[in-house]
Amino acid sequence: MDHVKAIIFDCDGTLVDSEHAHYTSWRTALQKQGRDFSVEEYYCYVGRPTEVIAKALSQIIGKECAQQLVKDKLASFFSLQSKGLPPIRHTVDFMHRLIKEKERFNLKLGLASAACKEEIYAHLTSLGIRHLFDVILSGQDDLEEYQDVEGVNKPKPYVYLHAAKLLNVMPSECVVIEDSCSGVTAGSSAGCITIAVPNSYSKAQDFSLADFKIESFAGMDVEMFLNRVKELLVSRTH
Repeated sequence: MDHVKAIIFDCDGTLVDSEHAHYTSWRTALQKQGRDFSVEEYYCYVGRPTEVIAKALSQIIGKECAQQLVKDKLASFFSLQSKGLPPIRHTVDFMHRLIKEKERFNLKLGLASAACKEEIYAHLTSLGIRHLFDVILSGQDDLEEYQDVEGVNKPKPYVYLHAAKLLNVMPSECVVIEDSCSGVTAGSSAGCITIAVPNSYSKAQDFSLADFKIESFAGMDVEMFLNRVKELLVSRTH
């Protein structure tokens, strides 16, 4: 498996089971503006940056309140996060197996999230895995060198391009593990091998850009996973 040199994980909805907390926090923020927010309405926003969601929601309710929505949402979310959010156990277990096999397969391990650095670090510290990554990137805080009039965060590819750069590998040598359409679009657009692992909040999203989709990492060892990626790469050359 010389071709694959790095595995890069998303965070929210991929490693940490945070989507219910995100939904609850957006609902709280919208209720302060006099509008309720159903979980079905939230599904299409899973994986998108906070500022993008706030702008879209402010347009829906017809108020210039995006900044207040962000403020209220983050306050609610950090309150929930401070109480501890659970891991997505099978994915975290798989990541620990990767750590044990890193040297054997000559792999580097990265994390690239659309969230702010404070949120990412809080998640990883709570799960006890912050020290395990070679690179940790925030699409919100770590992409100052990139310019794009549409923004630089996911679904744009820059966070994965930058992760590959810092890991000193080519994007095509990276496997990205994502739970949302926005994240899959970012990984695919960067030229990475992109794997979708949907959660209950994102499962109805469009994952057509993913190289393949799996339901869970339960029972999957590292060699099994890399062999599946290898089969994909071989099929691309024929």
